[in-house]
Amino acid sequence: MTISRFDEQVEQFRHDAPIVFAFYDPGPDDPVAGLIASILPDAQVFSFNKGTRDTDPARPSRISDAMPDMQAFAVHVEDLTNVITDKRRLYDGRTAYGIGYTTGATVLTALLVKRPDLFDRAALLHPLVAWTPPGNAGLAGKPVLVTGGQDDPARPLALIERLVDYLAGQKADVRALYNRGTHEIGREEMMALREFLEEPIGRRDASRVG
Repeated sequence: MTISRFDEQVEQFRHDAPIVFAFYDPGPDDPVAGLIASILPDAQVFSFNKGTRDTDPARPSRISDAMPDMQAFAVHVEDLTNVITDKRRLYDGRTAYGIGYTTGATVLTALLVKRPDLFDRAALLHPLVAWTPPGNAGLAGKPVLVTGGQDDPARPLALIERLVDYLAGQKADVRALYNRGTHEIGREEMMALREFLEEPIGRRDASRVG
């Protein structure tokens, strides 16, 4: 995953517009990119693009091959943490969303666990977290959406449920949605993501997991 070029012209964006850190490979037909554009038209989006197969920590389809080189992965997450920290300082006072899909959701999970304060809310769409994240009290109350496919061979539902349980154990404001498909983003997920992004910051969800 490599960092795309960012536009540093802060003044061309509304002062109160949110910022979005998007961890996937956005394209003109990408449903998530389209949804962000329609829901948050004034937001500034920073895109972190997928890398090659050799550096993709969640690309293998078999669980036995799913663990990345954790040392290299940790270095990568640290680099991203520094970049996002700098952006948060540059856009001080803005609401910040993190949205990750597949490999991007895996990376965003690691960032969220490491530095919950970098994101006001996070959406993890089909993550693959085959390791046990450390505890972090900073996740308490953090709005997090986690989705997955019930028949996704590359992202087993048991691992996604384990991640949801972990977040609930950290007292995050986590909500989960498991569609009936495999690896694709279903209509229900898109609706849930829309509701999640449109929900006013600070609102408590009565259906909170845990």
